[in-house]
Amino acid sequence: MEFIDTIKQHMNRDIVYTTEDDRLADVIFKMSNVETDIAVVKSNNTIVGVITESDIYFALVKEVFSEVTRVIKDIHVIDIMRGPRAKEVMASCETHGWHPCIDTFEDDTIENAIRIMQRSGLHHLLVLDKKNKLVGTLSSHDIIKSFSRSKVQTKKK
Repeated sequence: MEFIDTIKQHMNRDIVYTTEDDRLADVIFKMSNVETDIAVVKSNNTIVGVITESDIYFALVKEVFSEVTRVIKDIHVIDIMRGPRAKEVMASCETHGWHPCIDTFEDDTIENAIRIMQRSGLHHLLVLDKKNKLVGTLSSHDIIKSFSRSKVQTKKK
């Protein structure tokens, strides 16, 4: 992998969509089926946020340590999005949100994607095509996996 590679070459095209009303257990199942660590939250066909594997983990930790615990099938996406810590748990894509969903274009370079992630403090980017349509996601994990695969291929040659 070269840092000049395009995001398109390394992004995850399997986008998991969810709504605020979906059960968290279903979102986890969808994410694991396509081996991704991010789900895009939509409301009325508009992206309103993202939930990552880390967000889910911290929500589950909160449940484990709360006085009144619920089973995972009773937790919904909206439960993670609400509450005093919601801004820490979910990256809101609304223009007035606490943490905007950061996006980039599929023809941009991996080098720029790394810079965007570093400057924003986020580990996930939404990837758009030239028509501003969501076509994939890119995470720091995706970049590391691609780099790792390219090193293995280089050693084989």
